[in-house]
Amino acid sequence: MSVLEVLNNAINGVKGLVNECIIIARNVRWSMIRFANNEPTIINNWLTQEVSLYVAKSRRYITASLTSINARDISNELQRMVKRLENLPEDELYTGLTHVGKPSQLPGSYDKNIEVDVDRIVDKLNNAINASLSEGSSRNAGALTFGVEERYYVDTTGLELEDKSSFVTLTIRAFLDDVSATSVSVSRTLSEFKPENAGREAGSLVALAKGLPEERIDNGRYDVLLGPLVAGHLYGLLASTWFNAYSIITEMSGVTRDDVGKQVASEKLTLEDLSGEGSVVGSEAFDYEGNATTNLTILNGGVLTSILHNNRTAARFGVTSTGHAVNNWVRPSPRHARIGAGSLSSDVDTVMRELGSGLLITNNWYTRFQNIKEGLFSTVVRDVALLIRDGKPAARLRGLRIADSFKTLLRNFTDSSKDTRQVYWWDMPIPASSPSYVLIRGLNITKG
Repeated sequence: MSVLEVLNNAINGVKGLVNECIIIARNVRWSMIRFANNEPTIINNWLTQEVSLYVAKSRRYITASLTSINARDISNELQRMVKRLENLPEDELYTGLTHVGKPSQLPGSYDKNIEVDVDRIVDKLNNAINASLSEGSSRNAGALTFGVEERYYVDTTGLELEDKSSFVTLTIRAFLDDVSATSVSVSRTLSEFKPENAGREAGSLVALAKGLPEERIDNGRYDVLLGPLVAGHLYGLLASTWFNAYSIITEMSGVTRDDVGKQVASEKLTLEDLSGEGSVVGSEAFDYEGNATTNLTILNGGVLTSILHNNRTAARFGVTSTGHAVNNWVRPSPRHARIGAGSLSSDVDTVMRELGSGLLITNNWYTRFQNIKEGLFSTVVRDVALLIRDGKPAARLRGLRIADSFKTLLRNFTDSSKDTRQVYWWDMPIPASSPSYVLIRGLNITKG
């Protein structure tokens, strides 16, 4: 029995008992190659299955999830959900299930070679390690993942959808004595997967920091060049947290409905969600309500042009869904944030000269909020961080945090590199396409 048949049988079992039922299933076949000391150490293969369930009746709804696509388990869970519905309060944002657009497989989202050409993938990993070593690193560690995801959707209106996508990602961390640097390569297709570029970048960064004295800096505001991992992380988090309609409705965002069409950021900043772009990791053909996904320009030259909607929030705003019911039915979310390109160089030596004096930060993790509505956050600086004086690296820095607000990221965005590339690793909220460098003036830096 096919997956769609399993899901349809389960739907038929609750028809007449509820107003709406939605079932979404994910089937992911993926592998991970871990490596350390320049050699692969372990290879694991997994089959991950997940089922998300939604039932609604009389303006009440309930959701659940399962970790296998098992017909009996799905049907039993649906029956339990139906029984619990009557004890739940009405949802003030409830709206009946409607569909926007006609979802179809996104061009460029699936490459069969990622399923069959494992030897070529391993060769590319070796190329990345060798590229890092050639730039000056002494050892390298990290992980390479690759696989295929199949998604299925059915609901009580009779809509059936499915799509298929592939992915391959490399995170490589280069070491030289006590210096480390991280870079990534991310792609939907094997032909566009360029891990040697990631290895080269990681190796060159540790070589750049090698031999520099270590200094401490005072807490304060600095002109800062953010590497693509940092910029992709922070602006992806900003897009996820502030620019969805649910956060605006619940007053957990620093922007309001009235800000749409107004200047809320630097005119140099353009921020998009690429949910409907098949060539980027994270994109999908349809959302959790069966709506077609779309690319959405959130900020255009600093003007708030669009916010993310699902059916519920769209009904409250009197608009149509943008197809951003992502992984849930409550809070709309982006899938892949893209920061617009600017006029800065992508070469590290050149961009440091363009900066003059300030800081270069290449990686971060453990981002935490102090106040979500105000966008107050802090994040730990990781790997290579440099003090730049007169356009040249002057010292290595350790123990720093970026401790500032989304308002600074929006208003003090000054410029970015001319290129953009996909970046993603486990501590980023969503995949992103980021310029090689983003310049923020007056970013607050504290000692850890």
